[in-house]
Amino acid sequence: MQKALLTGATGFVGRYVMDALLNSGFEVRCLVRDLERSESLAQRGVERMLGDLARPETLTRMVKGVDLVVHLGGLMTALGRNEFEQVNGLGTRHLVGACAEQENPPVFILISSIAAAGTSSEKLRNELDPVHPVSHYGRSKRNGEVAVAAVADRVPVTILRPPFVFGGGDRSGFYIFRPIKRFGIHPVVGMRHRRQISLIHAEDLACSILLAARAAARVDVTDAGRDCFSEGCYFVADDATPRYSQLGDMIGHALGKSKITKLPVPDTLALTLGAGASTVARLRGRPGVFSLDKAREGAAGSWTCCCDKIKQDLNFKPRASLQDRLQQTVDWYLTHGWF
Repeated sequence: MQKALLTGATGFVGRYVMDALLNSGFEVRCLVRDLERSESLAQRGVERMLGDLARPETLTRMVKGVDLVVHLGGLMTALGRNEFEQVNGLGTRHLVGACAEQENPPVFILISSIAAAGTSSEKLRNELDPVHPVSHYGRSKRNGEVAVAAVADRVPVTILRPPFVFGGGDRSGFYIFRPIKRFGIHPVVGMRHRRQISLIHAEDLACSILLAARAAARVDVTDAGRDCFSEGCYFVADDATPRYSQLGDMIGHALGKSKITKLPVPDTLALTLGAGASTVARLRGRPGVFSLDKAREGAAGSWTCCCDKIKQDLNFKPRASLQDRLQQTVDWYLTHGWF
């Protein structure tokens, strides 16, 4: 039986990935920082090992004897640039460095983000487009990509770049669904409602990780100093790229609402609100879902990507349409009483 190490197992996406690994016959080991808070993992029969991405000395034994590392762990919200970098950038470097020290290094799948690449124009972004991250989060994820590419001559590395990930259990995405359910209102950053978005359901992302582990191309170490990857990097998303305003209609349809009011939020107002939210977060000492960093991403433009490469190389295809996946997510929120 093959053994996989999974980071970020206690998070929203991590639960889907763990299920996919277990269902595929992997023996799963999880990096955790607190045994009590990860007790639910033990009930699934997975091995838990205490470790910290900020402490390289805890990672060598973590990767020993594993065939696959799925590096999902990271920060999506933080109080500042340094906090993002310590985990998403430096932490990734520590983990892949521990893999490089092994006699038989495992396959390393890095779950990055479209934020590492940047926004798209009228054309869908692809893997050969030069990167231009617009947020601290995006830059830290890009630094993680560079870190794994730097050891690609010793570790077989593949990078996946999902866009907005949603599904049952997602607390961040819930804040998009809630105002539509409660008030029939969908706030849209930007006055013209033209910005588009790519999305991927967490279950489909988990399936793409298994495909990448088995048959994906690997990163070429010579790409470490370039602003794009020639091989071993894949965008993974649904084919649909609705306008963000249209996404509100799709969620409204899943909720049984016939009319959704679009609330235009000027970029300047979004940035001002984001700055205020970040100030409050620093005073509280705890990051929130919304911040100046997230406002920068929202005001930057469209976030769309082309998935031809992963479809051609790995025969990837979402198991359900975007509308069906949104319906499943709404049903999960309803069933679990989140509304």
